[in-house]
This record gives sequence, structure tokens and C-alpha cells, in this order.
Amino acid sequence: MSESFERDPHAKREAENYANPVPSREFILDFLQKAGAPMNRNDLFKALELKGEEQYEGLRRRLNAMLRDGQLVFTRRQCFAVPEKLEMIKGHVIGHKDGYGWVRPEA
Repeated sequence: MSESFERDPHAKREAENYANPVPSREFILDFLQKAGAPMNRNDLFKALELKGEEQYEGLRRRLNAMLRDGQLVFTRRQCFAVPEKLEMIKGHVIGHKDGYGWVRPEA
């Protein structure tokens, strides 16, 4: 799947805020939902047709911010995914002092 981020409806806003704009959060979320599978950073960089070290660094920072804010999750296969697309159970981890634990699912 190859899609230039110039189709991003928020590209103008990003260009006003950053010297080297990268795709908006909304565009990245929509792109990953349409992709159908988690993608690693390098695959996203190529698929979004970004170029240069500065845009790579910008994408890295944007993805890390999206992880921090809970918009994306990072899988054990080193890929980014939209949480709603994965079969995950939301809950609280309960740990025991003897080293074991479990998850209490949210109601």
C-alpha cells in the first residue's frame, strides 16, 4: 500500500507548524486502519513516501507521541498498530510479591 502523505487533509496545518512536516496523527491512524496489518517504522516511512533524515526523525517522534497518548500500540514484532484493530483485553495488571500476576479485565 503506497499513499503519499500529501493527500493528508491536515497537511496544511502540519506545514504551518513544522519546517519539515510529517503526516498528521489523524492521517497515520486512518492509514494504519486501512492497511489491515501492523507496520514497522521503516515500512510506514516508505509507504507514506517520506524522504530524508529529517522526515524520518519527525515520523519517529510523531509515532512515539502517539504511543504515549495511547493512539497506537507497539507489538512484540516491533510494529505499530491501532489498538481497536487488535484483539486485546483492556484491564489492570495485578502483581504478586512472589513474581506472578494476572489481568483483571475491565467490565
